Amino acid sequence: MLDKVVEVAGLRGAHIGDPAKLIEELRGLEELRDISFQLLDAGLVAGREHLLISAFNALRAFEMGLNVSSDLGMEALTFASAQRQISKAIKLMGIKPGVMDIAVLLMTSSEEALARALKAVEKALGAERDDEVLEVDEEKARRIAEAFELSEAELSACSRLGGLTETVKALVLERVALSIVYR
Repeated sequence: MLDKVVEVAGLRGAHIGDPAKLIEELRGLEELRDISFQLLDAGLVAGREHLLISAFNALRAFEMGLNVSSDLGMEALTFASAQRQISKAIKLMGIKPGVMDIAVLLMTSSEEALARALKAVEKALGAERDDEVLEVDEEKARRIAEAFELSEAELSACSRLGGLTETVKALVLERVALSIVYR
């Protein structure tokens, strides 16, 4: 993707103290040098594709000069949350204090660097990799629909795609994919 390698991973049971302090500590790790990254609330991630599209849009926004953040990871968060304002993006999909499941998005130019960076994040958060936290079931689909303010009309119009899970995933992916057009 535009000279970058992208990794999306799920972490179960991450221990979060102060989110801003944690991000700064991670930025200071040798393994994350030259890595753009973001940690997101896995409970609102509509599958791996959700973050891959967000990463692609963030990279394109930087390439086209449409970015709202100077940080590629933060830019990806704005796309993942379908928000233009960074504060709203953080409030919606950012990590929160406590124990939670996390989606990790890493972007760099080297596959080897990605593997080292992911291991460092796992260790720093005291979490284990579990990509199942990125999957969407019916309960998670309801939470996502509410968080993304998907209307009953939208859900009904797209119900031909399948059940609630597939409909919510499709609507979120559409919203994220099209969000670069509104920049």
